[in-house]
Amino acid sequence: MKKYLLLKPLFLLLLSTSLAQSLDTQRVTTSTGVVMPNRSVTLAAKIVGRVIAINVEEGDVVKADDLLIDIGDAELRAELAGAEARLKQEELNQKHTKKLAERVQSLHQQQAASAEALDEANFKYAATEESVASAKAYVAKAKAILDETKIKAPFAGIIIKKRVEKGDVTEPGEPLLVLEDHDTLKFRTSVKEQDIPHISRGQKITIIIDALDDLELEATVSKIIPSGDLTTHEFIVEALLPEQDKLYPGMFGKAKFIH
Repeated sequence: MKKYLLLKPLFLLLLSTSLAQSLDTQRVTTSTGVVMPNRSVTLAAKIVGRVIAINVEEGDVVKADDLLIDIGDAELRAELAGAEARLKQEELNQKHTKKLAERVQSLHQQQAASAEALDEANFKYAATEESVASAKAYVAKAKAILDETKIKAPFAGIIIKKRVEKGDVTEPGEPLLVLEDHDTLKFRTSVKEQDIPHISRGQKITIIIDALDDLELEATVSKIIPSGDLTTHEFIVEALLPEQDKLYPGMFGKAKFIH
């Protein structure tokens, strides 16, 4: 018993020394950053047209494929109808020239039509095939342009910005709405060059959110941009955050790396 009591202080001393050495080998670094949505997209117009309906406001939650903006399509529908009519005409012409080519082929076999006449008939039929293909392309293009009058949500999210009103005339490339996905948030920070070799994808780190009373969250490194800033020599690192009430994009925080 006395021998055990004598060994216990020695054991505790060795344990504390081992822990101190372990802590000395670990390095803790911190960097500041901001909470961001994992997905964000600016929805822009691709055609010229007048906005006839806007179904959302800033702050609205939308589902994937929800109709957000409707642009007037009367003129485009007329163009599509014209393209479809042209296609029908070209298809009728193709059928007619095919029958003529088959008739000349039959006459040629009976030696009642010359080779030149057969070549001419086959040439006209081949030309109608090209015309039909071109007409089909016009129809497809008209449909694609018509589809651009319906601006839908590419994914579920929240409307953050609205830059258009009913009655506005859109221009190609003009930003209309900003949509963000807040279901998954990430933390974006800049890390010094001497620390970046010790950080890897999948690594667990601690994120401290100032606005939430220094709430600590365990995050997972999801992206490391392998090109540093030429002025600061810092590298961008992103980490996916767990779900947390009252956590919003734009909040300031600190990332803590242990390596």
